[in-house]
Amino acid sequence: MAGRDTFQLRFVAVAASAAVLIFLVSCQVAEASRMMNLCSHTSYPSLCRPLVKRVTSPRRATHRTIQALEAKTKLALAEAARFKSGNQAIATCYATLSDAVYNLASARKSIRKRNVMGINTFLTAVVSDYGACVDAFIETNQVNTVQNVAVDLRKISSNCLTLSTLIR
Repeated sequence: MAGRDTFQLRFVAVAASAAVLIFLVSCQVAEASRMMNLCSHTSYPSLCRPLVKRVTSPRRATHRTIQALEAKTKLALAEAARFKSGNQAIATCYATLSDAVYNLASARKSIRKRNVMGINTFLTAVVSDYGACVDAFIETNQVNTVQNVAVDLRKISSNCLTLSTLIR
């Protein structure tokens, strides 16, 4: 009889462990699917995923993306500063990147204030800033590193604007 009780106890322990394991795996799958759902709303999900890794809140995802954009824009601004004299497209890009840095900082402040309308307004301006930079190169038929970075920044900012529209 003792053998039967031990078997039942082991069976219950194994069943309980399996239930806990299944629960933990399903939680991780649900979290991954929420993250994927955030990025699935964007135009460039492959650029979104690395920036919002393990984030399920649209507010936090937007904030992280803004921070990444600020850092990348400051690097692009430094690169544009090196070549802006004598190249009108890069000079235009330098000016619009400077505007983008200001608009990103304002968008980040709007997130802290929970001002969704302000976030969307500033991020729309950021998308326009990057677009103006890219357009300056298109008009002059130039291709260079500053233009390539501006194209990526425009895509990421478009994703960021989309994420901000998911904030409630």
